[in-house]
Amino acid sequence: MAPSFSIDASALDAQWKARAAQVHPDRFVNASAPEKRVAMQWSTQLNEAYRVLRDPLQRAKYLCELAGQDVAESASRTLGMAFLSQQMEWREALENLEAAHDGVGLAALLTQVQADRTQCQTQTSQLIEQRDWVQAVKCLNEWMFIEKFLKEVQAVKRAQAATE
Repeated sequence: MAPSFSIDASALDAQWKARAAQVHPDRFVNASAPEKRVAMQWSTQLNEAYRVLRDPLQRAKYLCELAGQDVAESASRTLGMAFLSQQMEWREALENLEAAHDGVGLAALLTQVQADRTQCQTQTSQLIEQRDWVQAVKCLNEWMFIEKFLKEVQAVKRAQAATE
């Protein structure tokens, strides 16, 4: 498949199944020990590639890194002040909602952050397709922060639901 953020999920599944059938360790039962080891390595690499390509965030990260961008190294440099301020506001809101056991407010925060994630994902996708790697990495880093924050919000939501 050509490197692209926009992929056809059914084509990806078909490619994975076809390749998996070729390198599956069961096909090498009667092979030598080194051949079995290579088959296992190929199968493991294929499954890892499939996992990365199926996940939009991991796929975006992979494509940026494939283009020579160091996503992890750039995280602290690419986030703008407006985004960092937004993160601080969200964290403060989460703390207040958690302390107040405000499930309605928590649901509203979750909805807002999910909408921002969708917008960030769309923008990252467009920038990758345009090959604007510097801006794509900036958006990707914001998207990664949003994903992490969403997990925190969902954990608070689960904890509140468990105490009710």
